[in-house]
Amino acid sequence: MARDSSFVIVRRMSCATKTKIFVKDLHPQSKKKNRLSRTHNRTTMLRQFSRRAVAFPRLSPVCRSFVASYHVAQLDKSLNTKYDSLTDYGSYKNSIFTHRLPESTAQQSPPLVALFARLRLPESYSYSTLSQALNMNKYGGLANNFGLSTLGKTLLSYYVSEHLLLRYPRLPMAVHNAAVDAYMGTEALSLIGKSWGIEVDSSSKLQKHLAQEPEFLQYGKLRFLAENAKEEVEESGIHELSKEELATLDPSTNSYISKEQDAYASAVKAIVGGLYTHAGEDVTKEFIRAHILSRKVPLTEMFQFSKPTRELARICEKLELEHPLEVRLIAETGRLSAHAIYVAGAFSGGDKLGEGVGSSLNEAKTRAVVNALLAYYLYTPVNEEGNPVKMPSDENYKFEGVVGSGDVA
Repeated sequence: MARDSSFVIVRRMSCATKTKIFVKDLHPQSKKKNRLSRTHNRTTMLRQFSRRAVAFPRLSPVCRSFVASYHVAQLDKSLNTKYDSLTDYGSYKNSIFTHRLPESTAQQSPPLVALFARLRLPESYSYSTLSQALNMNKYGGLANNFGLSTLGKTLLSYYVSEHLLLRYPRLPMAVHNAAVDAYMGTEALSLIGKSWGIEVDSSSKLQKHLAQEPEFLQYGKLRFLAENAKEEVEESGIHELSKEELATLDPSTNSYISKEQDAYASAVKAIVGGLYTHAGEDVTKEFIRAHILSRKVPLTEMFQFSKPTRELARICEKLELEHPLEVRLIAETGRLSAHAIYVAGAFSGGDKLGEGVGSSLNEAKTRAVVNALLAYYLYTPVNEEGNPVKMPSDENYKFEGVVGSGDVA
């Protein structure tokens, strides 16, 4: 608020970040003089207020929120967290009783022992930790896999990103993100978990009692379903989506991430986190390379070029090539027949950047340009011996590869 001898001016910031000026004339005798000194457009923005309205302007709720805005983390009420003082973080504890499964009990579970041997886990990896990695229930009395899954996700993100950035340093960001999702996305990890032979504990307590199923069997299965969900009978072809599943629904393909897929992915990440806890970084890195990074991801199918010739010309200009881009015919056969074949190439002077084959001349030229773009984006640096460069996480790492001239696209 600003005051002078004639006017009280209040500036108010609206939600659209526009400034409006409201003026209250405190001296009626100067009204004529002020009217002459202002243009007509300025006087149309004036609005009369009472003294109380001018002295106490009312701002919009959005404007008032900038005075003091804090993001307060809310406690998970399902954990019944208790504490002595709000600021005494060391006194925070969950009143729900949880304990780790005894090692002797976990070793009596045949599915758990079979999974342990199937994954070839080291002896330092305990069976109780593997059973915990398969548990997602909060209220079963046993420790769940939330912490291990968070740790495993962090490790997977690091090693997958390291692999892509060092192997393909020129990947566009959109393709890089798609490749990361193909390696460690929920759907990809769920398929890996199923390939490991992890079973879902879908039998209710009544069914286990009638079948006289030993208690040890459930410790080697994936536990994420509540008891009421196990007893529900679903009709074939009909599935009711939960709130979490609706949030992942893709209307264009009618696909979504189910609770089972999310549980499998969580179990895989928790197993990786448990391996890092018991065996260390080197063993975990080899495990991720053997089970995650060894999978073949079709990077070439993730590219979509709307104007490939223009993009290749832009790259040639960025790399400051001596000669401009030229796409020309190399060979052809059967031009006048029903099955003609053309071979075209993309050249920069005498250097051939790409080659393509098609049933028409335009198709062959487009394929040649696209192949040249793929050769540029999927470039892999090598060292002086011609071998792939080392990763930053490897021992005695030093940068050996050469990305090339120009900016990384």
